[in-house]
Amino acid sequence: MEAPLNQMLTDFYVKPTSDIFIKYLFGKEEHKPILIDFINAVMKNSGFPLITDLVIKNPFNIQTILNAKETILDIKAKSSDGRWIDIEMQNSDKGFFGERALYYWTALYGDQLVAGENYATLRPVVCINILDFKMFKNVDRYHLCFMLREKDTPELLLTDHLSLHFLELPKITAYNLDKSLDNWLYYLKNEGLNKEDGIMENILKNNPQIANAREKYLSFTQDEHMREAYDSHIKWKRDHDSALFFAEQKGLETGTVKGRHEGRHEEKFQTIMRLQKYRMQPEEIADITSLTPEKVRAVIAAGDKGLDLLMEEDATRH
Repeated sequence: MEAPLNQMLTDFYVKPTSDIFIKYLFGKEEHKPILIDFINAVMKNSGFPLITDLVIKNPFNIQTILNAKETILDIKAKSSDGRWIDIEMQNSDKGFFGERALYYWTALYGDQLVAGENYATLRPVVCINILDFKMFKNVDRYHLCFMLREKDTPELLLTDHLSLHFLELPKITAYNLDKSLDNWLYYLKNEGLNKEDGIMENILKNNPQIANAREKYLSFTQDEHMREAYDSHIKWKRDHDSALFFAEQKGLETGTVKGRHEGRHEEKFQTIMRLQKYRMQPEEIADITSLTPEKVRAVIAAGDKGLDLLMEEDATRH
């Protein structure tokens, strides 16, 4: 007799909220039913229409991850009713996450239009952010959804084209197992931790797609290439975060972060060039150097001439 899914966990622990596993779980074409079930759990919890089918626009590719060590492993999909859906996992609070979420919504919304098309072709964009930290510390609810509503008349909606969902995992401690979203969040918090988990066993019995997710988790932890990708990506993330911390400390010591321009061009230039080697995004580098993402891109593109670019810009201000 085959052992229950709860008893089949391996000794190789993969953090279920690691961005590489989330990308694997929700981003593979053959895992589409799992993705649809998770999205519908979020939609149902907000009272929004469910989706029936979707197309994954940036499917999981292990070779890309091994080669590029992507900093953002989000999932982009388009539902059969025309909604664009973006899912991102964030494990630590690096600040400005609200602005970052809005920025990525803007990119996905604006990229819909090509030359010659009009605004009537734009479709709603739904961003689902799974957070392993508390972003809204003064609110107890673990699921918050932001939309464009009139300040004094909240029932007056400007458009349904923007909806930003934030799922804060640390806030959920009591689970209503009749709610599909509670089931999913319990799974994401506790997968792989305990073979003798009665709540998990009950969830696996009652939700076929979460049971399917468990099978994918087992496959991931037993696959040599996936384990290598996971270890490699975790190491890269550790180096990436260490570089970020070093740059922040260096910036505070030299005044780079505080925006002191006199005598600081060399420090800014070296910081930009060092962090881009870690494949850090221009938006992240911009936060550290107090430059715009566009200026960071220009400095990187200029190469050795990037320092001159910074000095010339400062000269024009005086």
